[in-house]
Amino acid sequence: MGISPSRPEPGSVGGDRLPAGRREAFKLRALRDFTLCLARAREFDESLHLALMVLLGTYSIVKGVLFLKEDGEFRVRVSRGLPPGIPPIETSKELVSALRRSSQPVWMGRREISGAIRKAAADIERAVPVFSVNVLCPLGTRNGSLGLLALGPTFTGEPLTLRQRETLSVMTSLLSTHISNHRVLSDIFRLNEILRFQVQENERLLAGMQEIYLDTIRALAMAIEAKDPYTRGHSERVAKISVSIAVGLKLPEKEVQAIHIASILHDIGKIGTARSILMKPSSLTAEEVEEIRRHPQTSFEILSEIRFPYPNVAQLARDHHEWLDGTGYPGGKRDRQIPMGARIIALADAFDAMVSDRPYRDSLPLLAALGEIRSCLRRHYDPNVARMFFRSLRRELAGDPQETPVFTGLGKRFSRMATLEFLDRTLKDLH
Repeated sequence: MGISPSRPEPGSVGGDRLPAGRREAFKLRALRDFTLCLARAREFDESLHLALMVLLGTYSIVKGVLFLKEDGEFRVRVSRGLPPGIPPIETSKELVSALRRSSQPVWMGRREISGAIRKAAADIERAVPVFSVNVLCPLGTRNGSLGLLALGPTFTGEPLTLRQRETLSVMTSLLSTHISNHRVLSDIFRLNEILRFQVQENERLLAGMQEIYLDTIRALAMAIEAKDPYTRGHSERVAKISVSIAVGLKLPEKEVQAIHIASILHDIGKIGTARSILMKPSSLTAEEVEEIRRHPQTSFEILSEIRFPYPNVAQLARDHHEWLDGTGYPGGKRDRQIPMGARIIALADAFDAMVSDRPYRDSLPLLAALGEIRSCLRRHYDPNVARMFFRSLRRELAGDPQETPVFTGLGKRFSRMATLEFLDRTLKDLH
C-alpha cells in the first residue's frame, strides 16, 4: 500500500506546548494517512486492518480492536496486539442509546461515563485479560450504531491530549462513514443480484408466454389457410422473410416483432372471402377482384380489435398491398405514406406468391420472380427493402454458416450459380 503510520505526536506535556503550526501539520498528516488507507485498500477488511494500524501508530498505541454490529451483537472484525478468538459483545438498548448520545471517543479514566459504556469496556477486558481499554470510540451515523473501536493505553502510558482526542474524533467519524458506505454498497449489490435473478426469471416466463402467443397466432393463420390449400405455409414463409429483412435493416426490436405478427396475420381478412374465389382456376371477374381487394381492410378491422403488445400490427396488415407509385390497394398510398413494415411485408408476400403454385397458374422460376421484383423497384417495392432481401437470399444460397435458413419453397429447380450471378449484378446496381 505504501502507507505508513504518521509519526506519533509528542505526549501531553510536550504536545500541548508545540507551536500551533506544528500541531496543525500533525493533524493534517494523520488525517491524510488515514484517508488514504481507507481509499486505497482493495477489500473492505483490508481497509479496516490498515485503518487500525495507522490509527494505533499515530498515537503510539500498542493494542486495539474493532467491533462491527452484526445480527444484534458487536463482533470482532480486526484487532492488533491481541490474541484471536475474542467473543462478541452483546448489545442492549442502554448501550446503543449511550453510544448514540456519546458521538465522541470516550476516555475511560473519566468519572462521568454511562454504566452501559463502562460495562461494554469491562466485557471486553473480561474476554481479553491482557487488554486494558483506555478509549472506547463509538462508530455510527445518524441512522444508528455501526460498531465500537476499543483502544489500549499509549506506549508511554500517558493519556491522549485534547488535540489528539479531537483528531481521533475526526478519524472515527471518517471510519464510520466508510463502514456505512460499504454497507450501503453491499445492500445495493445484493439487491442488484436479486433483481438480476428476477429479471432472468421474468424473461424466461415472458419467452414461454411469447411462444404460446405465437403458437396461437400461427394456429389462427393456419385456420385461414385451410380454406385455400395452395397457400398453406404462405404466412409462415412470408413471416420468416419479413423478419430477416427487418433485422437486416436494424429496425427496433418492437417494430421487428410487430412485423412478425402482422406478416403471419396479413391475410386474415380472407376469412370473409368466398372459397370459390380463392380456389378459382381461371381469371377472376371484376366483382371477384374487388372482393379479393377487400381483404386487407377486413384484416385491419379484425386486428384492430386485438390489443397487441407491439405497435401498428393492424395497420401493417392493411397496407401490405400498397405500392410506392400509389397503384396499390386498399388506400392507394404512396411512398412515405406506407409504413416501412408494410413495405417489407409487401415484397415478402409478392415473392412467395410468385414462387408458389396457385389455382390459376404454376409457380414462377426463381430467376423470373427475382427479375419481376427488380423490374418493379421504385414503382412497387422499396429499393432499401429489396437490397436487404437480395442480400439475405444471396448469403443463404452461398451457404453462409451464420445465415439461418429463411427461403423455403423456392419453386421449380433453379441454377444456384446463375441466381448468384444475378444477385451480384443486382446488388452492385443497387449499391
